[in-house]
Amino acid sequence: MSESATLDRQWHELKQRISFASTFVLTTHQNPDADGLGSELALYYLLKKLGKDVYIFNISPTPESLKFLDLENLCRRYIPSEHQPLLSRADMLFILDAGSFSRVGQIGTDAMAARIPVVAIDHHPKENNPLYLQEIVNSRDCSVGKLIYEFIHLAYPDFMDKRIAEALYTAIAGDTGNFRFGNTTRDSHRVAGELMRYGINAYDIYCKLFGNISHSGVRLFSTVLQNMHFSDDRRVVWFIITRQMLKENGADDADTEGITDFLRMIEGVEVSIMFKERNDGSTRINFRSKGRVSTNAIARHFGGGGHEHASGIVSDRPLNVLFPEIIDSMIQHVKECCGENTSR
Repeated sequence: MSESATLDRQWHELKQRISFASTFVLTTHQNPDADGLGSELALYYLLKKLGKDVYIFNISPTPESLKFLDLENLCRRYIPSEHQPLLSRADMLFILDAGSFSRVGQIGTDAMAARIPVVAIDHHPKENNPLYLQEIVNSRDCSVGKLIYEFIHLAYPDFMDKRIAEALYTAIAGDTGNFRFGNTTRDSHRVAGELMRYGINAYDIYCKLFGNISHSGVRLFSTVLQNMHFSDDRRVVWFIITRQMLKENGADDADTEGITDFLRMIEGVEVSIMFKERNDGSTRINFRSKGRVSTNAIARHFGGGGHEHASGIVSDRPLNVLFPEIIDSMIQHVKECCGENTSR
């Protein structure tokens, strides 16, 4: 069976499952992005149109930069003492764009304890998690937003409206870098074109996603530019963001978004790496590749994962121990991929 036919069959199965359920909880990964939030909201609006009870709970709050997506405050931060009763009576939990079951945190743990059926929809590599009732994955798709579009287009074509289209377009634009990244395809543009038929303002969405940089973000970016490092052949660039750096610049975690992508644009660079100290003392590492180098193999080796050219790790290991291991591994990996000497 072809990949397209398999997806169609899975969508039909999902439609049937939805018809037998009445209460749904939707969630996405920690530190949600435009794809996760846009996909949640689009599916929320669809299920409400079907007369269902629907709740969106996320393990992390909605970033300030993405609150324009959710003016009704439908995406709530999960508080077990307050929301667990609602979660426990749900007929189904949708996990969207998580990449891994572990990335939804306590919500997943509580759902398993309550024996709630779980459906995962994703464009990260398939997890094959036995905890899932259904796992719908197309790792070739640019975003989960596009997958949700395909589901609605196939199963509920008359239910699409401007509100759903806006959420899905934002999801797709967010994960493709406004159709600049390597995951942009002819299909991405086709779907974007279809969504624009509903009267959405694509330029306004672009401005809100990519056209606004805070003053604190500019200050932080300036500090990063003064403290970035290159491998000897300048194919790998990296930088470190500490909590102290954020404090000194009046910045927050949202201000770090996009820096890794920007440094990837430097002439000759193949891979850009961000090391960011988190509030709990752990370290977040982001990899961005220009296209020739697959980064998710290195990410998986250190306990992370993600897409071929955009992946990451969260580690509790001390940064001073982890840092040289990752840098040396990536430099060697770039050397192998590019067939040139990239010794540090």
